Amino acid sequence: MKFKNILVIGALPKDDSGKQLYESISSVSSSYGSEVHTPIETAAFQGTTGERYDRAFRTVLDSDLVIAEMSFPSTGQGMEIREAAVLKRPLVVVAKEGSKVSGLIKGCPVLKSIIYYSDLDDLKKQLDDWFKSY
Repeated sequence: MKFKNILVIGALPKDDSGKQLYESISSVSSSYGSEVHTPIETAAFQGTTGERYDRAFRTVLDSDLVIAEMSFPSTGQGMEIREAAVLKRPLVVVAKEGSKVSGLIKGCPVLKSIIYYSDLDDLKKQLDDWFKSY
C-alpha cells in the first residue's frame, strides 16, 4: 500500500542523534509514501506560535499515516496523536527498547503497531517489515 502523506512526530533531541533518528524513519517511509514530514521540518518552521499550532494540526489533517517516535517525552505529540485518533488516521508508534509508552497510547483506537527497536538499523528493518505487511 502506498500512502500519500506520512507524518512523523516526536521530540527533537538537542544533539545530532535526533536528526539521524528522523532521517532513518524518513528514509524507510519515503519508499511507501509520496511525502514524508518530520520534526526536523517542524523545528525549522519560523512562524508565530499560532502559526506553528495551525501548521501542526494541518499536517495531521493532511496525512494518511502518523508515525510517532515515543522514546523521548513530548507533550505536543500527545495532542497530535489525539487529533489523529479523531480523524481516524492510522498510527504506528516506534520507541527505543526500554522506553515507556503510555497506556493511553496503547489503548488508542487507531494504533496499528508499536515497534520497539534496539538501534537505527533495527528500526529501519522493523519499520520496513511493518510497511510490507500493512
